[in-house]
Amino acid sequence: MYCTQCGTEMNDQARFCGQCGKSAGGPAASAAPPPFQPQRPLSRDMANKKIAGVCAGLARHFGWDVTLVRVVFLGCFVVHGCGLLAYIIGWICMPRDDVRSFQTAA
Repeated sequence: MYCTQCGTEMNDQARFCGQCGKSAGGPAASAAPPPFQPQRPLSRDMANKKIAGVCAGLARHFGWDVTLVRVVFLGCFVVHGCGLLAYIIGWICMPRDDVRSFQTAA
């Protein structure tokens, strides 16, 4: 196998050219990853809520763990007091997601 950029002979298992550093195959090394596109719009998650669904909605929208989001809000509330203000603003501004997933009790 030969490098397409410098023409140096490469080992068949090589992933990069030892002379110029160009990728040996597959997608281009300089290709940017696709931009982040959330699955669902930002809304309060009523199915997984504890108080108003703000933390659950943020976690679902960004793909984060809901417990981590709740701990961050609680930490901001305890340390600065801004967590409560941010939660109330989210409660007022975020639309309600009324799609519920009904779970049967085991």
